[in-house]
Amino acid sequence: MRSRSEIIKLGQTTKPRHFKKTVSACIILLAAILLTYGGWRLTTPGNSGSSRSAVNLAESLLAGSPPTLGLANASVAIVEFGDYQCPTCDGWYKTQEASLVQNLVDTGKAKLVWRDFDFYGPDSISASEAAYAAGEQGKFWQFHDLLFQDQQTPNSGWANRQNLVKFALQLGLNMTEFNQDFNSGKYDSLINSNHSLGVQAGITETPTFFLVGPSGKVVTIAGPQPESVFEQAVTQLTSG
Repeated sequence: MRSRSEIIKLGQTTKPRHFKKTVSACIILLAAILLTYGGWRLTTPGNSGSSRSAVNLAESLLAGSPPTLGLANASVAIVEFGDYQCPTCDGWYKTQEASLVQNLVDTGKAKLVWRDFDFYGPDSISASEAAYAAGEQGKFWQFHDLLFQDQQTPNSGWANRQNLVKFALQLGLNMTEFNQDFNSGKYDSLINSNHSLGVQAGITETPTFFLVGPSGKVVTIAGPQPESVFEQAVTQLTSG
């Protein structure tokens, strides 16, 4: 799993016995909290500064017209940040996404939104550009699926511009239009803004998901979690 977080090693020191008991109690309490929340974090809007930030995050996640699968008026939006060259994203796609679409998107409980968070290199950016170019012809999600279905080792050339053109041909796209859009550079600002939004939202690994519910509630699910975790989060967001 690709992560940008740093590992900090703390030096060991001798602490009094009562300090150890306090630490143990805190650890137990923290474990209980984590179990209660089932591995994801929920933020709700309110009057505090942090809650205000949560509302702003919800607005930013849904701003513009990102590629969306499902009903436009679904009560929950599942916003995925990923990289088409990320093996962990590929693993989640191949084992969990179909169930999520079947159980949450197709039933109208949620919609799936894609935002790229490219960090593997130029081929990742090219893959994003190609997917958006396919989207101009109504084939974003088909291209999205093809990229993950054909994913190989990062930066091995499988997602270079020449091969991406072959993917477009495979989907039967109008190649004159595709090549014009693909090579125009018009998606640069979108790709950069998606990455900046991910950084501001605190992403440390891909895939990371933000579930935006009614009234600006936001649930963060980091990593390739099982589809059942998403169902629990959607229920939590819509039951209050």
